[in-house]
Amino acid sequence: MSEFTEIRNPIDVQALSAYLANVPASAIRGLDVPPFFGPFDIKQFTFGQSNPTYLVVDGSGSKYVLRRKPMPNSKLVSKSAHAIEREFFLLKGIENCNQRADPGKKVPVPKVYFLCEDESVLGVVFYVMEYVQGRSFKEPDMREVPAARQSEYWDSIMKTISAIHSVDCSELVKQLPAKHFPQFQPDQLERANKNGATYFQRQIRTLGAVEKSQSKTVDSIPGFSRLTQWVLDHSPRDPDHMTLVHGDCKIDNFLFHGEKPEVAAVLDWELCTMGHPIFDLANFLQPYTFPKSLNKAILQTASIGIEDPTSAQHVQTVLSLYEKFLGHKWRENDPRNNPHDLWKLGTVFGLLRLCVISQGVAMRVKRGTASSASAKAVAELYKTLSELALSFIEEDYKL
Repeated sequence: MSEFTEIRNPIDVQALSAYLANVPASAIRGLDVPPFFGPFDIKQFTFGQSNPTYLVVDGSGSKYVLRRKPMPNSKLVSKSAHAIEREFFLLKGIENCNQRADPGKKVPVPKVYFLCEDESVLGVVFYVMEYVQGRSFKEPDMREVPAARQSEYWDSIMKTISAIHSVDCSELVKQLPAKHFPQFQPDQLERANKNGATYFQRQIRTLGAVEKSQSKTVDSIPGFSRLTQWVLDHSPRDPDHMTLVHGDCKIDNFLFHGEKPEVAAVLDWELCTMGHPIFDLANFLQPYTFPKSLNKAILQTASIGIEDPTSAQHVQTVLSLYEKFLGHKWRENDPRNNPHDLWKLGTVFGLLRLCVISQGVAMRVKRGTASSASAKAVAELYKTLSELALSFIEEDYKL
């Protein structure tokens, strides 16, 4: 598949060119903003269905990436689903934290250059960041990589995920503006600590409200109450230290160097939060816990699955790698609060989250706001996903 597509979401090249030629002082800047030289050539990436994403090549041949909202803020149905401002500030904050982090704990992210919240420029909020050259994979088995080099790639993946979970969040939250991160402000964090609600309790509360709303339009998720109660009954306390969770941690959000087995950049941070790291791990390794038929429906390819005799052992191996690179316990006085013992919880919660996402697509299909063949295929999955999650808790699923 080509990296680029025809311009699906038109952009005013003349207005953008004028803006880039003289980025105003009102723009929110990153740490190191380069000069931009016209004329500009623009192509749209094939990815970026939620927030249109473009390659911008300036007159000097330098390449940049522009991310924009699909429409003005006033017309967005869900502002949280298109929160590119959050992504900009989060990436800028991580870049700041990287400057003080140990070499092995730096999170590879693109540099962000500026954020434009003035909708009069392009009609939407947008930001520009570094273009990172690299290769991507659709499935975590990375079958394009020779078997002899697979372990090197997995070392880099687990090192990167452990680095995300090692970010100094006490410093990071100081750089996140209250407008876009109200829940991370000191008073809110103090209130949350007093309340004692865990990451999973907060997530179940949110998912429950969304499922209830969506069930007014389409069938409810079978066994939803039982699944949510099971997660609540088995959810652990949060880590001793506030932990950054990517929220959409999967292989196609990791960009790799073209010539060596290293992660070059982690992309798509809109869903980041502070929480429990088991979800990132379970989300990344999800295809190894799904039947091949389900992977085929979700990923349009199915080279791995729970049927493979090596899947469980592979998951165990890479979880041990993660623990080695992390270098500390999630909770020092809670020995069962670890990736292996919490794997079943992470798997079931990941399925539950996918159920709600699939049901949401089904709602949009029924309302006529999502009509593609791929949307209709995803809309049909939530009952199957629910059945799989229920089977895991009924059959004592474990690695």
